Amino acid sequence: MDLSGSAQQVWIFLGESDQWHGRPLSLALLELLKRNGVAGGTVLRGIAGYGAHSFIHTASLVELSSDLPIIVTFVDRPDRVARVMPEIMSMVREGLITTMTVDVLKYTSRAIGPFPAHMIVADIMTRRVVSVHPDTPIAEIVELLINRALRSAPVVDDENHVVGIITDGDLLTRSGAELPLALQRELSLAERAATVETLAGHPHTAADLMTPDPITLPMTTPLAEAAAIMADRGLKRIPVVDEQRRLVGMVSRYDLLATVAEGLRQRPAAQITLSDGAPQTVGEIMMTGIPTVLPHTPLAETLDRLLETDKRRVVVVDEHQRVVGIITDGDVLRRAAKRVRPGALRALAAWFGGGARPPGLEVAAEGRTAADVMSSPVITLPTDAPIIDAVRLMMTHKIKRIPIVDADGRFVGMVGRAGVLAALSRSA
Repeated sequence: MDLSGSAQQVWIFLGESDQWHGRPLSLALLELLKRNGVAGGTVLRGIAGYGAHSFIHTASLVELSSDLPIIVTFVDRPDRVARVMPEIMSMVREGLITTMTVDVLKYTSRAIGPFPAHMIVADIMTRRVVSVHPDTPIAEIVELLINRALRSAPVVDDENHVVGIITDGDLLTRSGAELPLALQRELSLAERAATVETLAGHPHTAADLMTPDPITLPMTTPLAEAAAIMADRGLKRIPVVDEQRRLVGMVSRYDLLATVAEGLRQRPAAQITLSDGAPQTVGEIMMTGIPTVLPHTPLAETLDRLLETDKRRVVVVDEHQRVVGIITDGDVLRRAAKRVRPGALRALAAWFGGGARPPGLEVAAEGRTAADVMSSPVITLPTDAPIIDAVRLMMTHKIKRIPIVDADGRFVGMVGRAGVLAALSRSA
């Protein structure tokens, strides 16, 4: 968290005997601050003093049981202070609360884990969230997601409570949509319009397609907890709600990894050490069995290899198994768009989405090879590279997966955002 410049300091004056649900009020306030992601709080115990009741209390040996003055104080950004102040006010029934503007000359903290302990999902979430209602027609949902380059949309009721979520997978399995949204966006505007027009005749609405009662996160959820939930459930993004379960944002796998990468950028000398027992290197978390082809492999055969994995990626290697390129389904569609008729492109996209193999594929791909459609050069990492290096590269270059090579530069596996986040969550 950046605390340079102007901030607010809060002073809360209490009595030592003040309680909150049977516990010392000062400790309850500290837990509140921690739960809401405040950078830190301090409890100060007086040696003598008096308050509104005018009794003077001291810490002398004769009066050890006296109700000594207690001060809880913390410094944070004005927006975070404003967020926690209503709950503090409700907890402090007797006492004094003051705030003052302070100039922060220096603020440093020791990094304990990959996710800053003082940050919560409200600090990093996307606040402008595209949502739909239960009665929104399916054609409108698909058009909205394609045009906004989104993979999912929360479903909310009239009071903005989250009642469901519609994902790319929901559309494929329940709506009759032929293609994943990512592939839909590779088609021409005319073909996208044709998809929407076809779906316009379907009676389905969001209520028919959504996953009801999805996992949500309170906006005060610490980042480490959000990462663990996302990794354990295999989710890419989760709706964020306020105290009344109203939608206020969306946090994604990308948001969490970008926060880690930004911390590395701001503190390049502070090395993040993952906890004992957690994976340390990319070689420990890499996926194996990724299909490979040679640069001269015929395109038709390359496409068959592409469909061998649900990740829809093929690594292109030379005769020594060194990485020279990578091919995704999106790469094929983008490079094929200028060479095939629109109907053939749509058939190819449908095949990538799980449909039937297009007739005449060998004829259409004749004379073309893997080298014609691959992306090159490719960023790689050695098996002994720290996982943190993968985070830095993924965020800097906006890539989802990185090929891993052995000491001789030969391709041995691949790491993706999901595996990296899972590893980091074990160290949080």
